Amino acid sequence: MAGIKDVAQLSGVSPSTVSRTLTGSAFVEPETRQRVMQAVRELNYKPNMAARNLKAGGSRMIGLIIPDIVNPYYPQIVKTLEDLAVQEGYSLLFCDAQGDFEREKKYFETFRTLCVDGILYVPSTESVECAYPYTDSIPMVIINRTFDINAPCININDEEATQHAVRYLLGKGHSKIALFSNNTQRQYNSKRMRGCELAFQEAGNEIYKRYLVKDLVNEEDIYRRTVELLRREDRPTAILMFNDNMAMCVYRAVFDCGLRIPDDISVMGFDDIPTAKYMSPPLTTMRHATYDTLKIIFNNLMYQIKTRDFGKGSTTYYKATLVERDSVRNIRG
Repeated sequence: MAGIKDVAQLSGVSPSTVSRTLTGSAFVEPETRQRVMQAVRELNYKPNMAARNLKAGGSRMIGLIIPDIVNPYYPQIVKTLEDLAVQEGYSLLFCDAQGDFEREKKYFETFRTLCVDGILYVPSTESVECAYPYTDSIPMVIINRTFDINAPCININDEEATQHAVRYLLGKGHSKIALFSNNTQRQYNSKRMRGCELAFQEAGNEIYKRYLVKDLVNEEDIYRRTVELLRREDRPTAILMFNDNMAMCVYRAVFDCGLRIPDDISVMGFDDIPTAKYMSPPLTTMRHATYDTLKIIFNNLMYQIKTRDFGKGSTTYYKATLVERDSVRNIRG
């Protein structure tokens, strides 16, 4: 691999002149600059960004990987984390993995090349294999997932959150509760399902098993299966969705079946996406990506960056909060 001395020798200048040319830290004659850049291209020279950033006191950049920016849950996370980064004098490099493990691998490689000071990572899949090579060299926090990895995982307590949601619906008199999950193979969905099951077992309720709607794949599937559920003679009195993204499709299906929320059926979500409060009626849901929780996540990363104490695994859980609006009716009594 070519070094700065090789570039200097080929271009006929000193290493310090090569450095000034590449960093733009001082004036260099145009002819000299041209010779240096020609030598850089011929030798395929790659500047040592790590050494440069170390000398400058860090890159002042933080990398962020999320699964899907189209999902309305994530823009608020990106915005909050960027605001927190700017307050600390950092730039946030945001990458959308689009649910693709190979994209994640490339983004980690890019972050390493750019020598980011830290990485915030929301995995797209049930594997964080692409993060393993970097945990000992780059401060990192895994968000909303829990893995056996040498980096802190900060996650919502999904089981506890859905237990709370089911207890809330049971407390409103609902026993026929449909559970809507898009992918039970995902870690968070399986834990949310487990939380629901625990709450039903606690209440001695076995009816919910008639109303499980699993592995929903897209908007059309959500709409179709909601309509099928609502046309049953023994239709449920409430629907609990494992994310708010399903809400629009469920609301439309209820309307097209000639029913009303919450008079004929109650609907409850999970996430509290920004549009939830503007729906008609406003959606009751479980909120978890708050400013306070995201600040805990960001501060954990900053602690690692400032102390250089990283490469250690741990798991921290935070609580979701019930946001009660107008989509759930009390039918008790």
